[in-house]
Amino acid sequence: MNSMNADDLVEMLLETTVLEEQASIVHCLWMNHGPDYDTGINDQYVTVKMLMEEVYTKSCECRLWALVRLTAGLLNKRLEELGKAVTHLLVRQKQITVGLPSKKEEAITCPKTNEELKEIMHRAYSDDPNAFTLSQVLASELARIRNLSAADAAENLMTISPFELKSMLFSLLSGRLLEEFVDDCEAAKETRTGIGSFRRHIEERKSMRKSTRSINERTVAEESESNMEDEDEELSEDDFQFGIWLRHRRIDGALNRVPNNFYATLWDTVNRLPHGVRINDTILHWGLTQEMTRREMKFALEVEQVLNRIAEPEYREMVVEALWLLGRLDRLVQSDQPNIPRDRPLDIDALLRKANELFVLHNCEMATVVLECCASGKRCDGARGLCRHFYDSAPAGEFGTSHYIIKAMMMLFT
Repeated sequence: MNSMNADDLVEMLLETTVLEEQASIVHCLWMNHGPDYDTGINDQYVTVKMLMEEVYTKSCECRLWALVRLTAGLLNKRLEELGKAVTHLLVRQKQITVGLPSKKEEAITCPKTNEELKEIMHRAYSDDPNAFTLSQVLASELARIRNLSAADAAENLMTISPFELKSMLFSLLSGRLLEEFVDDCEAAKETRTGIGSFRRHIEERKSMRKSTRSINERTVAEESESNMEDEDEELSEDDFQFGIWLRHRRIDGALNRVPNNFYATLWDTVNRLPHGVRINDTILHWGLTQEMTRREMKFALEVEQVLNRIAEPEYREMVVEALWLLGRLDRLVQSDQPNIPRDRPLDIDALLRKANELFVLHNCEMATVVLECCASGKRCDGARGLCRHFYDSAPAGEFGTSHYIIKAMMMLFT
């Protein structure tokens, strides 16, 4: 269609009555000839933009949400209440950014008019008009829930109704997706235990199933097939449980979540370190605490600017966990004068690498599933070289991530 001239496209447009085909043709005219191109339909002045407005109106009437979003993006449609909504979030001291971290991300730090918000969104999403409403987190969760590929999930996301989109967003923000498929309290309790005991429990269940299968080798073929199907279902449920904390960290990291009093606690940490804290090759200097107060919004924005340079949301969340634990340094090392490095910044990335190393060694001793990846010398696909199972561990507990981060701190500060 892109190789066709404008007259042929207009002729095709007049011949079809299917809205999707009309939208494709008008979109092609828009991309090849611009919105102000005069199509000359019925010997009248009819621009491509006027045709796009008509497609937008029909799409709204038919509730074809993919077309609504595409045409709305091209026509720069926006909610009149958007400026008010942004202001409401800002006065509640919520930080707002648009665009992908470390690429075209822009922070909104003060109330904006609708025109200013439109310009910010165009700078952040200039490559794709659909991206006004497309969220990577929503797409990934939709792929998981509906068992779709990444490409199908992105396409499917554009077709769901605003109500479904709002419901999914609410589920993400409220954390309900974390235990969506956990049926009872005992199962929920299992997902919050450490990786070592949890994986041993799963391995015991697998071993029991293998024993049962060997005892019943002489059963009829139909029963054997039924047992194998049941086993596959149980294994798929186990595999789902294995990814629950990894997904949780990805969601929290993508949504820039931090614990209560996180920035004030980090201010205390930076204030007591002479050379500050190094995060992702960026240093939060001690001097910031002399220029800004403990609860000043500018300090929180400085911290967010550093954290937002981390492209991987799960690694960002792990950095937040480490910084939060650093705020309790005196209690962790049980000393009023911990051995703080005086000649260099405290490297959070090195601290997490050490915690990951301790995690792999510990799980190697316990012969858990880590033996199949990092413990065997093979690197898994975890972000920044950290073991995928480390990201998938609960924060608390004997085998939680906090346990290994604290041990790494003890080695550093004592």
